[in-house]
Amino acid sequence: MTLQKRPLGDSGIDVSTIGLGAWQLGRSASWPTGPEPDEAVRIVHAAVDAGVNFIDTAPAYAAGQSELNVGTALQSVPREQVVLCTKVGPTHDGRTDWSVDAIASSVEGSARRMAVDHIDVVVLHSPPPEVLTSAEHYAALEALRDKGLIRAFGASVDWDQDVRTVLTTTASQAIEVRMSALFQETWPGVSEAPAHGAGVIVKVPLESGWLSGRYDASSTFDDVRSRWSAEDVALRAGLVDELRALLPPGVSLVDAAVQFLLANDGVSTVIPGTRSIEHLQTSIAAAAEPLPAATIAAIRSWYADRLGDQHLDW
Repeated sequence: MTLQKRPLGDSGIDVSTIGLGAWQLGRSASWPTGPEPDEAVRIVHAAVDAGVNFIDTAPAYAAGQSELNVGTALQSVPREQVVLCTKVGPTHDGRTDWSVDAIASSVEGSARRMAVDHIDVVVLHSPPPEVLTSAEHYAALEALRDKGLIRAFGASVDWDQDVRTVLTTTASQAIEVRMSALFQETWPGVSEAPAHGAGVIVKVPLESGWLSGRYDASSTFDDVRSRWSAEDVALRAGLVDELRALLPPGVSLVDAAVQFLLANDGVSTVIPGTRSIEHLQTSIAAAAEPLPAATIAAIRSWYADRLGDQHLDW
């Protein structure tokens, strides 16, 4: 299949509807099950060969190894063939630095790790409220854009109120937003993004794996997912079963999860976390066909009735 592309707001950048979420693309003490460097390079090459042009990473992902692996892979890929997105705030060495003066050095460090002369998109990485609304931080990003080190900037956020804050108070052209069929709180703000010249990158689209179809009520976890209590697991398993019952015959959970998000006109690209070529291929295939409008409406209505103001923690 040929992946479609959508504009990233008014940035002049077009991105594939499925991007490569690279937070798992490396091994570190906090993520020991990530792929080895050679396999990570193969995943990036497979993504580019399949038409994926958007790669999302960050200094903090796998303690900088994600950016290093992406950089190694891109040594044999024409630079204009990919749109690189990285972040500022949390650092590759386990610190967090929200000072305005740290922004330029963070971006320059990411560029060195990926061996590129510019980065297409840079976002504030889940900033605290005082940074999210700080004119000085966005001015620093705008200065980097004026110098040609970046092409677009914005913020990564989790809540609709924060989406609207970025849209209405900053010149951001890119917003990374948590949204999924099991977390629709940000849906209204995302829908308004095009009117403000911003493109939306959807993170955690498979709800940390629950919409991959791999987990059920008997699942146990010994990695970062161990944050879920037994009650959390039971709730998510029940929601997944209810969601599956709403889908047309032959439509998998992954298909529905991706197609549901792409039905929101504010969405530019969806970035499932990927740590194998199989995961990548499944996500790309999921974007092949649109989900029927009636199913989209049913999922929206089910969420409102079932969860209302109760929103799942990450």
